[in-house]
Amino acid sequence: MKDNLMLFEKRFKSHHDSSGIINRYISSEKIGKEDFEKVLELQPDKRKKAIYVHTPYCDKICSFCNLNRKQIDGSLDSYAEYIASEFEKYGKTRYFQESTFDVIFFGGGTPTVYKPQQLELILKSIKENVKLSDNYEFTFETTLHNLNEEKLKVMMEYGVNRLSVGIQTFSERGRVFYNRTYGKEEVKKRLKNLKDFFKGDVCIDIIYNFPDQTIEEVIEDARIVKELGLSSTSFYSLMVHEGSKLSKDIEAERVKLEEDMKKDYILYQHFMDEMLRENKYHVLELTKIAKNDGDNYQYIKVRNTGGDTFPIGVGAGGSVQGVGVYRMGKDMAFYSKQSEYHLKFGKLSGIMQFPIIYKEDIKNILTEEEYKHFSKKMKEYEEKDLVVEKEKSFDLTKDGIFWGNNLSIDIIEYILDKVFNK
Repeated sequence: MKDNLMLFEKRFKSHHDSSGIINRYISSEKIGKEDFEKVLELQPDKRKKAIYVHTPYCDKICSFCNLNRKQIDGSLDSYAEYIASEFEKYGKTRYFQESTFDVIFFGGGTPTVYKPQQLELILKSIKENVKLSDNYEFTFETTLHNLNEEKLKVMMEYGVNRLSVGIQTFSERGRVFYNRTYGKEEVKKRLKNLKDFFKGDVCIDIIYNFPDQTIEEVIEDARIVKELGLSSTSFYSLMVHEGSKLSKDIEAERVKLEEDMKKDYILYQHFMDEMLRENKYHVLELTKIAKNDGDNYQYIKVRNTGGDTFPIGVGAGGSVQGVGVYRMGKDMAFYSKQSEYHLKFGKLSGIMQFPIIYKEDIKNILTEEEYKHFSKKMKEYEEKDLVVEKEKSFDLTKDGIFWGNNLSIDIIEYILDKVFNK
């Protein structure tokens, strides 16, 4: 490869790093709850639709996490009743009654901390108020220790067909570092049993580049994913967030992790090479490697191609018919009307999360002049072996995938600078 390690001062590791870029150029318009409610009584358009449900509770906090969550200190009965009532309330709107949803995604927190009867209360409300497409995807994020057969039976009865399990690593040292439950062999055993019992996709998350992680450990993670035949794995470099236990415990290590680009790159390459070695898995998205006949990850496809994501639950955010929604509390939410530029460049950022960027998709959202700016940057990336231009697409190379979030941010800033004469 060319010397691509120093292309950018910092590697952006998540799609969320691009949030807020457009607000530097043009502000979104704040609107009220009444305005949002009026939108829900309009005829819904034909864009793809997802529902995101947030559960801001865990029974055990991971060392690296600063997400909108807190440790359970009592019953979740009232929160489960609140979520069920939200589906009942919105189920009466025209938006819900005339829409078919492709995806429901339960995130957190840990949405499997609910007791079986609490899960059933929520899932029954969904069944009564949401119409799903024939090929719907219904996901719960989970940990292994929060699952049991009783919960799984309830979930399968109500159509849950995808689990995303927070594993992070199979390494014994790494699991201690991340404050995970169970050792490697127990994790493998539980994943195998889960895959045998659950009728749907079993996917996991891997987080690499914990302190002193070896090449052998990251290769072993990849081999175990393939050995178990898991439907997909996310693959993120460790991000040490302010407010997490990790940021307080290892301040010196945090700086090392952010600056050690070479190690980040080497571990990434070895995991990727091992996952793709037998051609049984493929790169589905910048941080997702999927089995060829496995996970389709429709949730990210809906979000990244301009579809709606209807948010439910404290801490949930999304976009509905051009209105941004963020729920800060049970009775408190922030609404904003998204400008043409927010919608356009949000969609561009989403499309660039995939390893193959189709020219026609880009031309459908950019003006002719904006597309010229886009093409110019793509040619620059091609000269650096980050992109290969083909007749109908720009295909990211392995290095291009590694730097994918940086490319997305770089190209959006470049086009917006041209548009607003910065």
